[in-house]
Amino acid sequence: MKIIILANHSAIIPAIDHFHSQGLLQAVVSSDKLHSNNLQIEDVCKTRKITFLKVSQPQLKTRLKDLFEALQPDLALMLGFSYRIPKEIFNIPLMGFYNIHFSLLPGYRGPDPVFWQLKNGESTGGISIHQVETDFDSGPIVMREQIPFIPGENWGICNSRYAPAVLNMLLQLINNLKANVELKAPEPTSLVSSYFPRPVAEDFIINWELQTAQQIEDLVNACNPLAGGAITFFRQQMVCILEVSPADHPGEASVPAGTIIHADMNGLFVQCMDRRILRLNILKLSEGIMSGFKLAAIGIKAGDQFENQFLYSQILT
Repeated sequence: MKIIILANHSAIIPAIDHFHSQGLLQAVVSSDKLHSNNLQIEDVCKTRKITFLKVSQPQLKTRLKDLFEALQPDLALMLGFSYRIPKEIFNIPLMGFYNIHFSLLPGYRGPDPVFWQLKNGESTGGISIHQVETDFDSGPIVMREQIPFIPGENWGICNSRYAPAVLNMLLQLINNLKANVELKAPEPTSLVSSYFPRPVAEDFIINWELQTAQQIEDLVNACNPLAGGAITFFRQQMVCILEVSPADHPGEASVPAGTIIHADMNGLFVQCMDRRILRLNILKLSEGIMSGFKLAAIGIKAGDQFENQFLYSQILT
């Protein structure tokens, strides 16, 4: 069997290693939108002397098509690739062209499903494998595995935790294809079909007046490390919150949301709109990444308040 992998997501690396070690992997392709946190895909390929190609959208029908026609793979696998695959390419592999998506499709279609599932407070996520068609995340689903989110799970932990599950599912898929097992659609999930776009700066901002403590904790987890933390503002400066945890301190009816109610050796404790308290464990400021305890030690005190300001010029820079 000859395999080509198209990926912009580091969770594919265990599969790259395995298929390369078995002599099955012909090439790895990434798009020109390969982000810095996934550059290790290219590094792995160079280290293992795997043919690696990086293509732009206009090159799909030239360089990518030429690669597929020259190598004639039996199977193509895709994870996090940035562009729609033209029909004349996804019809080449005789055993099929499949995409791996980090949600229980048809729910949470789109380019960053883990962010939106965490932000929306879902208790369960998962992985789906579907046949590639012209539209993103739209082909027939052939495999689906439900994976509960663990308490405090952030974006980075989730994406890394899915990597071994991806390999196991792909091995099962290949065994089924080799045995000519009919690939049937799995049982439907309770999730309705939905699509979420790529998150933008506004999606990372905490609104202390409208979001509950749980919603803020979910947002913080969804933004770490994707956006460098959930965004808030303090003394007219942007601050990113990377980790919080619920606290047992009682809230006060007269205290505005976003107010620091305790600041001591135990850290910073902030009241939310539902009068629940969050402890701010790790924050990123212009001065560096530090604990809530350190911020309390250098002078942030009870009564200080985080602000609801959309300082877009600071976000974009």
